[in-house]
Amino acid sequence: MKYGSKTHAASLSYSKITIMKLITFFTTGAFVVLAACGMQKETVEQQQQSLYATRWNLKSIHMDAKTEAVNTKAFIKFDKEKGSAGGNGSCNSFGSTAVVEENKVTFSNIFSTKMYCEAVQSIEDVYFKQLAKVNRFEVKDKMLFLYSDKELLLEFAAG
Repeated sequence: MKYGSKTHAASLSYSKITIMKLITFFTTGAFVVLAACGMQKETVEQQQQSLYATRWNLKSIHMDAKTEAVNTKAFIKFDKEKGSAGGNGSCNSFGSTAVVEENKVTFSNIFSTKMYCEAVQSIEDVYFKQLAKVNRFEVKDKMLFLYSDKELLLEFAAG
């Protein structure tokens, strides 16, 4: 009879250890998930700070499965207080309304001065066309990437 009770006690002790391990495992897992969510939000906030604090020089335009390197004075700068963005398209100054929420960004009411600069006009036209399609952004390694969903449209370097 005593032998049976020792087995029962050992089994009970083993169950308690198993339960404690499971509790520890799930608690640790929950902590990791919550920490990752917090870090993701912090990353979005840091990306927004970089977005607003930086002059972004246009480096590449992606269109129709081609990438065109840009070596002009084209840039964009975001203004949080005004809810706008503006810069230079390569020849003309431009501006727009810019709505930024989390890692989403949209440009509307894009306008520019109307000079014609033969050497860079095609770059500027494509730049403005792609800018109107943008719906999200990513800042990574001092680079700004503007996308339409998953399609990369424009690449900028911190200036």
